[in-house]
This record gives sequence, structure tokens and C-alpha cells, in this order.
Amino acid sequence: MSQSKWILPIGLSVAFLLLLIPPILMAPTHALHYLTPGQPIPGPQAETGVSQHLTWWNLLLAGLALGVAIGIGAAGALLRKGFDAGAPLRLKLLVIVGIISLAVYVLALLLPYPLTRYYNFKGISFGVIAQRDPAVALSLTAATVGLFLLYYVAYRLCRGQNDRYLWMTVVVGAVLFAMVTTFVALVTSLDIYDYIARGRITGVHRGNPYSWTPSQYPGDPFMEYASWKDNTAAYGPVWEVLSGFVSRVAGDSLWLNMIIHKGIALACYLACVLIVAALLLRVAPKRALSGTLLFAWNPLILLEGVANGHNDLLLMVFILGGLWALSQAESFRESESNDPLRRWTYGALGVVLLWLAVLVKFVPILLVPFFFLYLLSKEKGWRDRLGIGFFLLALIALVTIQYYRYFWQWPEVSYTFTRRGEMFRMSVPSVILAKMKQNMENLPFLRDTASRVVGLYQLLGIQPSDPARQIGPLEVAQAIAGWPFLAAFGLAYLVVLTRTTYAFFKTPRQGKSPTPHNFRGKLLRFFLGRQSTSEENPWQVLLATSFSVLMLYLLLANFWFWPWYLIWPVTLIALVGNKRPLIPLILASCAGELSHVGWNFVWYWWGVSWDTLYRMEEIVVIAMYAPALVWYLLASYRTRKAKPGANRQLDASPETT
Repeated sequence: MSQSKWILPIGLSVAFLLLLIPPILMAPTHALHYLTPGQPIPGPQAETGVSQHLTWWNLLLAGLALGVAIGIGAAGALLRKGFDAGAPLRLKLLVIVGIISLAVYVLALLLPYPLTRYYNFKGISFGVIAQRDPAVALSLTAATVGLFLLYYVAYRLCRGQNDRYLWMTVVVGAVLFAMVTTFVALVTSLDIYDYIARGRITGVHRGNPYSWTPSQYPGDPFMEYASWKDNTAAYGPVWEVLSGFVSRVAGDSLWLNMIIHKGIALACYLACVLIVAALLLRVAPKRALSGTLLFAWNPLILLEGVANGHNDLLLMVFILGGLWALSQAESFRESESNDPLRRWTYGALGVVLLWLAVLVKFVPILLVPFFFLYLLSKEKGWRDRLGIGFFLLALIALVTIQYYRYFWQWPEVSYTFTRRGEMFRMSVPSVILAKMKQNMENLPFLRDTASRVVGLYQLLGIQPSDPARQIGPLEVAQAIAGWPFLAAFGLAYLVVLTRTTYAFFKTPRQGKSPTPHNFRGKLLRFFLGRQSTSEENPWQVLLATSFSVLMLYLLLANFWFWPWYLIWPVTLIALVGNKRPLIPLILASCAGELSHVGWNFVWYWWGVSWDTLYRMEEIVVIAMYAPALVWYLLASYRTRKAKPGANRQLDASPETT
């Protein structure tokens, strides 16, 4: 209990600092300007090309990785028949898997694509550096598949285990993998250059990234590296404040800007590993080791989060931090003291941390109602619930004002949200839209519908929000491709919200009452779920709901998809413990990483055009969705055939490999 006395003041200090961050980081630039090295961007760019000897060594190592993974997996199938591998053998196998994985990261990624050589290369990518060499494409494909197979084998070795030497291997492996991938060049995403460009708008030029675009600063050589030169900021004010501060400290050194952003990604990755381990050790110790490995050794997390430096890891730090704070609040409720002040301090801290995630990227706003419901369900009277609810709303309003007051300019700040409905890439709606674009001339109803909509607007006297935008066949096609999925997501979200509310607030008597078999009963079962009992753990309900909502968003409401968006559900699946979506998520992650080979090599072999783009996009979407969906349906069928509750949780009991 002595340690808990320090946790509360530390938590309050963190919350206080979070509110002080904006005025500190947005202070006048002259105080920090002289800390910058002031070096211009180096002129000559490095030569491209990957050594043929290195490529063949990569192929040999990737083949070894595939062979080891398949061999250990086949041995695991025999071990499940009654022979327990034992901790010493598991440790040796895990060390072997870790060493081979590290060798793949070094030989297939770090040596051919070092950050120190290509950080100032404009338009950098796998394909550009490798000069579209088919042998390199084959080696990258084999290395990617090998890394994911080794990752799954490592997870199987750690299932149901809690040996300290296994823990040391997982932690050391995570640190080594992260250090290596930190110094891999940005070969699959150029987002860091956009972070730097908009950070300079905020921190160096004292502009507003929600109103000004990189193309409006032609005198700044950093803006030439941005991919979205004509677009305003796409992220929330927390990220813009942080990236502005980084640009002020790094000054005119592209290398320093790059390495600080990479350092932030590395720090966020390590923080996520720590929080995942701490949460699981408290709420699910039997699967703490395997759950930590699920996040820490995941190739998608390392390649997209650390190597490419995406801010999704910062987003997950805040979400995981919010969950940790809620778990601390629950621990005080379960303790003998049941101190309401400490409990609600942690509850408020959890909501604030989640809201900071919303102010990095806005998708976590979908989780806010569930955090509120979880906290309010712990109170017994509606008066207390309303009072606490209004207090939490006032708190997040204060945080929002504190971060937005430097950028607020309407309607410019709203463009971050509104333009998302017009962006389609690597999603099912995107494939549908592409089909309509290819047959636009044969679909006259698109033009007719656009004319009717324009006429209706004129009849009602409605002016479009953007006078320069016209409603035409393309806009109608976008609506046809996207709106049904948005409607499906809205209905699914309503069902999840209703079921979660029922799970949090139901009484034991309500939980055991059967529902009638008439239409009303079917409707109740649809919205409330099947006859779940009051013994369900609210904490597990919160985790499962958060995971489900993010997956539903990615499947239905997110028209603009990139592989690094899978960082969100991959992080939460480590906490949830549900077996069924695990392998589908790994398959989708592997397909997402392989899509980079398709875009950087195969697409160029076909010849870059709109037709080949649509064809490649269709192949990528099928590769990400079809295997994962088939596996999930098969797993669901097997689960229904099994006894109720069987195989629902990861590592529910210790298992052999």
C-alpha cells in the first residue's frame, strides 16, 4: 500500500503537466531558436541500388526463417498430443527465433535501406532504392512472411508461460528489434516528412497548419519533402503542438528532425510494451508474457510504428495509459480502503488520457462513451452518475480548449474531418468506387442523380459549404460506395453501445431472465446480446468493446486505409485475450506489409496508370480481407461446435506448444 501513496501524486502531476504542455511548447521561438544546429539540408543524394550479394543472402536467410518457423510449428503440433516442451526447451527455441528475426531485420532492412544514407532522399521507397529489381522484391516478400511466421511461433512458445528467462528474452528482443528498425529508412511511408513540414509551419514560421499548407512556404526547402503539400493538417492539436516543438528544437537540420521523430516513436513503442505488460500482470497474469510478446514482437508494429515513425504509437500510449488509469481506479474500489477520491482521480485521469488520444487522431472518440459508461456504472445513484459525468465532460472541454486555442479558426479546423468522406484507398468502398469510375460513361444514372441533387439544393436554397466544389457524377459515386457502409457501421455501433450499456448496468436478476421468443424477444437479443449473465467481468467487456469498435471502424467506416492503422487493434488484441480474431489479424497485418511490395514493384512492372492502380488496389483488398475473413468464419464455426465458453480466451490455461 506504500507504493500506492506515491501513485496518486505522480498521476496528478502528470495530468497537471499535460495541461501545461501547450503554453510551454508554444512559447516564443527565440528562447529555443539558438539551440538548433542551423545546418542546411545536404545537397547530393545517395546512389540507389541493392547489392546482388546482399539480396541473395537475404533470400537465404528468409528461407532459413521460413524453415525454422515451419519446423517448430510442426513440432508444436506433435507436442500438443501430450508431450510438454518444458521451460528450458522453450527458452532455447525462443532465443533461436529471436536471433533469426533480428538477423532478418538487420540483413533485409537495415543494411540495404539505412536511414543514415537515405534520410534526405526525396520520394524514397523500397522500389526506388532497389530499382524495381525482382530479386529484391522476392527477398522482401520472403523476409516479411518469415518474420510473421517466426512471430507466431514465438507467441506459441510463450503461451501459458511465466518464466523469468522467457520474460528477459522477450524484453531484450523487443529492445533490439526496436533499435534496429529505428535506423531503417522510410521506405514504405513518407509521413514523417509531412510531420516535419507542418511542424515547421507551427514551430518555425509561427503559422497555423489548419489554415496554411506546405506549398504556401516555397522558400522553405523542407516543404519539398512533404507528400501532401496542398493539404492542411490531418491530425489533432496535440500532435501539431508536439511536432511544432520538435521542429523548433531541431531547427534547419533534416537529420535532427528525423531522428527526434524516430526517437518519439521508439519511446512510445517502449512505453506501450511497458503498459501492456503492467496491465496484463495485474488483470491476467497467465497470459501476461504471451500478450506482451503479441505487441512487442509484432513485425507490423516494428515496421510501421517504429521504422516509419507513425504517430499511431503515441495514440496507443494515451489509450493504454487511459486503460491503466481505469485499472488503478478499479483496484482502489476492490481494496479495503475504497478511497473514493483516489478512485475518481484515476478515473478522471483515464478519461483525460483517452481524450488526448482523440486530440492526436480523432478515431478514439468512438471509445469515449464506453469509458464513461464503465466509470459511471460503478456508482449506485443516478445523481452521483450525472454529477461525475458533467465533471468529466467539463474536464475534457478544458483540455480541448487548452490545445485548440492556438489553432482555432473556423471552418478550417473542420476540414480535418470533412475531407475524410472524399478519401478512398485500399478499402472495400474504394474498390466499389474504382469499378464505377471505370464504367462512368456506362452509368448515366450517376449524372442524372447529380443533376437532381443540385436541383433540390437550389429549390431548398442550400449553398454548398465549399463554393468551388460542384456536385457531379463522382460525388454521387462516392456516396453510393460509402454511405451503405457508414449506415452499417452506425447500426453496428448502436448495437455494441446498447449491449455494453446493458452489460455494465444490468442486475443479476435481469441477467438471468430469459427473453421471449417473439419478435420483441428477437429484437432484444439483437441489441442486448444473448443471455449473458451478470458474472461477466466489466473490465473484459470494456476491452472487448474497445477492440470491436476499432475493428468495425476499420472494416466499415474507414474508406482510406493504410496498413499502419492495424496498430490500433493489434495493440488491444494483446489485452483482450480473444482467440478468434488473433490469427485473422496476423494474416491481415502480413498482407498489409506485403502490399508495399505490390505498390513498389508489381505496380511499376505493370506500368503506372489508373487501370493498373485499380487492379492492384483490388488485389491488395482481397489479400487483406479474404484469408482473414475465411479463417475467422472457420474459427467461429469451430467455437460454436465446441462447448460454451471453450477456446474463447487466450491462454485460459497453460498449454503446450
